[in-house]
Amino acid sequence: MSRKSADDSAKALISQRVRSGRAKRRRGYDLYFPPKQVDKLKIKQRGKVLIPSLFFFPGFGIDHTAYSDVAARISDCGIAVAVISLEPLRLAHEALGGGIDDIRRLLRVAGKDVSKYYKDETSSLIIEWNLGGHSMGAYNALQAWAASDDESELPSVILKNKKSVSRMGSDIVVWAGGNLVDGVVPNLRINRRPPLRVLVLNGSKDGIVKMSPQQKRELLSRLPKSTTELRTIKGANHSGFASYDTASKKSSTFAMNGPRTISLEAQHSEACSQTIRFLLDRYK
Repeated sequence: MSRKSADDSAKALISQRVRSGRAKRRRGYDLYFPPKQVDKLKIKQRGKVLIPSLFFFPGFGIDHTAYSDVAARISDCGIAVAVISLEPLRLAHEALGGGIDDIRRLLRVAGKDVSKYYKDETSSLIIEWNLGGHSMGAYNALQAWAASDDESELPSVILKNKKSVSRMGSDIVVWAGGNLVDGVVPNLRINRRPPLRVLVLNGSKDGIVKMSPQQKRELLSRLPKSTTELRTIKGANHSGFASYDTASKKSSTFAMNGPRTISLEAQHSEACSQTIRFLLDRYK
């Protein structure tokens, strides 16, 4: 099994964020908080402040700490990000920490953490958790959302203070995925309000996710017709969506990532910019 540890810079960043109060480490996830500027947020529903949030599932074998830089960047723009720990197997699967029952539990515990973080600013929140992931984690996000669609309403929990709600959202972010369709990508062409939206973001130099025109057609046939975005970052590769280059280069499968022709910082910046734009567009 190929296990990839986080780069030292990623480990240092999460430690710095924890010390500054902008992150919390739990057994099941690392949670990155937005700046405490609730008064400046314009997003309100039913008299409550809405906090856009993201449950993010790591790729196969990757230490979830490797996503600290991208999670921190996204949180800096007003989106709470919980990067899910899939230890010890580091395998995103419904039976191994990535199922809909796990998401229901995360709604409660991570929602409680976000509510506590904002307790001095407001006690009345809607914390809306969208789903996302990298590589195998991205497929898990798609499958988990499909499992939730079997219910009349998306999962939600009323938090302990009785004034705040932690609920599942209707956006999915896919990083470095989509080339595997049959038996992996569920049929998400469904009618639901609010409508499901999907962002698929890949790298042009990804050696693992190589999509032919036929594969693109097959993928898009499973996703919402008018609310799916399929975008490419020029020069980006597979591993560049996180920070595990050091471990990746020591791996016998390093070449599979593809030859990234932009800097890691540039790939992180573009991936986060596209993701932030996509997630916040719903609330404009």
